[in-house]
Amino acid sequence: MSQTTAFHTFGTPETLHVDAAHWIETRLADALARRGKASLICSGGSTPGPVYRELSQIDLDWSKVSVGLADERWVDASDEASNERLVRETLIQNKAAEAAFIPMKAAATSPFDAVEEVDALYRPITSPVDVMVLGMGADGHTLSWFADAKGLDEAMSPDTTRNVAAIEAQKLKTTGDHTLRMTLTLPVVARARYILLLMSGDKKRTVFERRDRSHPVTQMRRAAGDALTIFSCS
Repeated sequence: MSQTTAFHTFGTPETLHVDAAHWIETRLADALARRGKASLICSGGSTPGPVYRELSQIDLDWSKVSVGLADERWVDASDEASNERLVRETLIQNKAAEAAFIPMKAAATSPFDAVEEVDALYRPITSPVDVMVLGMGADGHTLSWFADAKGLDEAMSPDTTRNVAAIEAQKLKTTGDHTLRMTLTLPVVARARYILLLMSGDKKRTVFERRDRSHPVTQMRRAAGDALTIFSCS
């Protein structure tokens, strides 16, 4: 591991969930104390969901916290595959119900037709993000940065001025039927104050440690630098 990457291994998923929630809380509280507001970017998936439930029970001035997404499938918010639905049902509840949620799915049929609209929504909370929660797939993708996807070059360009990019991934086991996505771009990751990468399973850790340049998570790691912390559970 890089000396700049903090890697924490947990014996059970439950301990990871609790510690991750408090890790996020500490950094949001610091942002609130310093600036009077905070931004939290959430990813979908089975590992973050329980973390968000824990976080929703924690006392913070949630009315001053803006919550957005790292990426989103181009489906309605009522769809079971929607990351917005996951975050609303797990995080925007209980004590966190007053947080302001910024959706990533727009009315346009294609994400490629909605980039400017969503970019405008996300610009205020990504300059920079206070806390970003990410996951990764066993194929080495993170956010919706899928290898060989249409739009990937724009999403991962260090020179793009946009905060979001549209993606059309190849249909794979990891994408399922939802190949159209919207995702945050690499510069948003690069300027984030804190990034927490959650992973479960030894296979994902092996992929991460391989540092394969063809894996988008390797590029994420490079862009995140010292901001990156990893919580892992077998």
